[in-house]
Amino acid sequence: MAAQKSAGNSGVRGGGIYLGLLSLAAAILVQSGFLPRLRFLGASADLLLVIVVCLSLLRGVTTAFLWGFVGGLAIDVISGMPLGTSSLALMAVCFLAGLGTGQVFSSSLLLPVVMIALATPMHGWIILLTRQIEGQSIDWVGSTVHIIAPELLLNTLLILLLYPAMRRMFGAR
Repeated sequence: MAAQKSAGNSGVRGGGIYLGLLSLAAAILVQSGFLPRLRFLGASADLLLVIVVCLSLLRGVTTAFLWGFVGGLAIDVISGMPLGTSSLALMAVCFLAGLGTGQVFSSSLLLPVVMIALATPMHGWIILLTRQIEGQSIDWVGSTVHIIAPELLLNTLLILLLYPAMRRMFGAR
């Protein structure tokens, strides 16, 4: 009985884990197949990053951390980046976004917008740093201005759509 009760409290009831895995797979497919075709000023939105920030705010760091790890590995395999690059960047973002849980503005859109505004450059710079450590020459200013800044705008627009929907879905606050 105690095992059933703890499983029920974890949000993994009656197929919830399967729905979560299906949702993660769908997000990865959209991220790797569809979004790269929708470019704005040379960049595209990062759906997985936006989802990880939303999950950190709505479900806690642990859930977001798992999504960031598994989703990041899948993105790396699909994109050909060194394995673990995206996972590292997404997991770091989980802790940043987790700082916003339970704050005064948690019921407004201000908190997710601020978090994605901080998370997008952090995510991008971690990926650039791993590429530089790998031996690639990186134009930090050019990458920030021409890739990260437009991605920040797109991620902000995406979080304005996704956060309220996820908040309703999870029945949060």
